[in-house]
Amino acid sequence: MDEVSIEILKERDLKEKKFIDSELNFLLEKIGDFLDWMNQMYPEIFDYKSQAPIRMLQSEKLKIREVLDLIKTELEAKCTHDKLSELITSVLDPEQISTFRDIRYWQTTAMNLHSKIISNTEIDKFGIVKLLLGNGVNHRDFFSYTKAFILKEIEKKTTLSDQISAICTLRKEIRMLLIETKSRQFQGYPDINKLVRKFIREELLLLRAMEFVNHETAEAGIMNANYKVSFSVKQLAFFVHLQMETGIIIWQRAKFAHQYIARHFSTLERESISEKSARNAHYSHASEDIKKVITKLSEMLALAQERY
Repeated sequence: MDEVSIEILKERDLKEKKFIDSELNFLLEKIGDFLDWMNQMYPEIFDYKSQAPIRMLQSEKLKIREVLDLIKTELEAKCTHDKLSELITSVLDPEQISTFRDIRYWQTTAMNLHSKIISNTEIDKFGIVKLLLGNGVNHRDFFSYTKAFILKEIEKKTTLSDQISAICTLRKEIRMLLIETKSRQFQGYPDINKLVRKFIREELLLLRAMEFVNHETAEAGIMNANYKVSFSVKQLAFFVHLQMETGIIIWQRAKFAHQYIARHFSTLERESISEKSARNAHYSHASEDIKKVITKLSEMLALAQERY
C-alpha cells in the first residue's frame, strides 16, 4: 500500500472517530436531559442514590463551588477569621459529590448557608456552627472543629461556676436549634447533632463532678491548703505529668493540672506559682529535672518496700 492510500485511510478513520464522538456526546447530552426531566417530573420514584453522569457532575460542581466562594467572601467581609471559612470550603468540597442525592443536598445546603449568612449581619462563629448542624453537615472535620470550639468557650471562663454556666448556655442553644433538613451530608456517618449533644453532656458531667469534689474538699478544709515542695516548678510539673500519664490523676485536660499546681503549691524558690508558669513547665522537661524526679520516686519506692 502506497503512502497516499495510507493517508486516505487515516483521514477516513479520523472522520469516523469524530462522527462517533459527536454522536456519543449528543447521546450523553440527551440522556442527561432525560434524567433531569425524570428527576423533576417523578421525584417520588427517582433513584437519587444512583451515580450522576460525569457531565452533570462537572456542571453542578462548578455552580456549587461558585456559591462556596461567595460564602467565603461573606465570612471574610464579616471578619469571621479563625479556620471557619476554610473549614466550610473543605467539608463542603464539591469533589465529594457523586450521586443525584449528593447534588441535591449540596445545592440546597450551599444556597441556604449563603442566604442565611448574607441576611444575618451579626452572625458569629457559633452561629455558623449552628447553621452547619441545622443543615445536616456531618463531616468528621466539622465535628472536630465543633468540639474544639466548645472547649475553648468553656476555658475562656476562669471559674468553675462560670464554665458550667457557659456549657449550659451552649447546650440550650443546641437544643433549640432549627433543623433545616432531615438529610445528612453523608448517609453512612452518624448524626453530628447527637454526637455534639453527647459531648456537651459528658463535659457538663465532668464539670459538675469537679464542682462536687471542690465542695466536699472545701467542707473538709482541704481546698485552700497550700503545700511547699522541694521540687522546682519544672520538676513539680513533670511529677504531676507522670501521674496523669500513668492514670493516677484522671483529669481529661492538662489545664486542670496547671490550675491545681498554681493554687495549691509553692517551691523553695517561689512562694507562688502562676498558671502560665505551670503550663510552660508542663511541656518543658529538662534532663536534670527528670533525674531529680526519678530519684525521689526511687526513694518513695524503696521506702514503701522497706516499711510496707
